[in-house]
Amino acid sequence: MFLDHVGLFVPDLKGSPERFADLGFTLTPPARHGDAGAGPSGTGNRCAMFGTGYLEILGATGEDTPLARQLHAGLDRYPGLHLIAFAVADAEAHHEALPERGFEVQEMVRLRRSVPTDEGEETARFDVVRPLAGTMPEGRIQMLTHHTPELVWQPRYLDHANGALALTGALVAVDDVAEAAARFARFVDRTESIGDGRKDMVLDRGRIAFVEPGRLGERLAGVTAPSVPYIVAMSLETANLEATKRFFDGRDIPWGSLDGGRIRVPGSAALGAHLVFHEPDAGPGW
Repeated sequence: MFLDHVGLFVPDLKGSPERFADLGFTLTPPARHGDAGAGPSGTGNRCAMFGTGYLEILGATGEDTPLARQLHAGLDRYPGLHLIAFAVADAEAHHEALPERGFEVQEMVRLRRSVPTDEGEETARFDVVRPLAGTMPEGRIQMLTHHTPELVWQPRYLDHANGALALTGALVAVDDVAEAAARFARFVDRTESIGDGRKDMVLDRGRIAFVEPGRLGERLAGVTAPSVPYIVAMSLETANLEATKRFFDGRDIPWGSLDGGRIRVPGSAALGAHLVFHEPDAGPGW
């Protein structure tokens, strides 16, 4: 069970992703989503791919669909992160098992998107499992199986000027930490580990941490929740934190120091998403 990616909702797919290019991320070309059985999904993306995991930047593509309406509703709540996706070996097995774990599910989505390669356009294929809308109020929480990972993680997209190497975690503010952590653990069939004032869900790769809104400032100084629940931040391992700092300084990108060999780029500089960078031996720190 891996933390596969987190998703940032943006108002447009033309200008908004360029902010992340300015932040030193190499982005994939724009792509439109579609379901092999149901047609266009109403959303498209650009991605920052890492050695493990990725950031998906999602925008609407004009069709009136449930996913497009969900995206607009998320943006009405706050700009920033609204999606957490877990990678599993067999999405169909989880789709069948989720009702036994207390979740009603939508039909399995056979997601498709066109991907440019050196040999021409090819089709990336994913099976995606989503619970019924509203079941996970934190956002679009889903599981997926990659059938064509070689098309998604192309080497030409993995080098980033800011040094980012891997997606390592996400921080979520919720009113009832125990309930949310237990529900997420049921969803992915994991046991949560308990920390002081929070519960962390530790995966085979990556972790999700939950925190009460009133204690959010203890994790990320000066940060308050614009709405609850709130996917606050994502964490990224960097090859060399000092080099990452120098890159941001050279671009006049604001950042602040955190305890234990970490820095944070504030949401005001990253379309609402707080970005925590850390060295390989440091971890997210929440």
